[in-house]
Amino acid sequence: MTQLSYNEAFDPYHAVFRFLRLFFGCKLREPVPYDKFRILDFYLLYPFRLQNLQFFADDTRWRAVSRSYARLKPYGELPDDNSLFERMGSFQKAAVSSMARAGIISDDEWTRNRILFLPDRIPGDAEKRCQELNDTMADIIEILSEINARYELNGRNGLKARSGLLEYRYDPV
Repeated sequence: MTQLSYNEAFDPYHAVFRFLRLFFGCKLREPVPYDKFRILDFYLLYPFRLQNLQFFADDTRWRAVSRSYARLKPYGELPDDNSLFERMGSFQKAAVSSMARAGIISDDEWTRNRILFLPDRIPGDAEKRCQELNDTMADIIEILSEINARYELNGRNGLKARSGLLEYRYDPV
């Protein structure tokens, strides 16, 4: 039996919206490595999976916040974190490429595999809608903002290693 259903993870338009939510919620003014941005997006979409991240010792309280979002789990079973993250990759890349072509992010930074938003190119209505939704998940947005600020991407203690979502052993450190 074949079943057709919608999943936000596999929708590039929804990815653009999530990326804007991250921009406004985490107040991203500096370029962010694309892989780090992808990981933040994964946890924004699936906040209940944040509890699988290996936190710094003083951040373990975030597990309880993550568990409180268990109500967002989809009805059907989803693949494990790594498989889901991998499948989301092409949709995330399509979203970022579209944003670069539209001038929402810097094309120069995108060629360097980094995301830098150009705020003057983002419509005000989009900001309002992003803020409304971010306010309903203020605790997760705060956690993602902290992760962006305090967790490096590469190396043994980096976000790639701590999340297990990307290979880190061959990273330049």
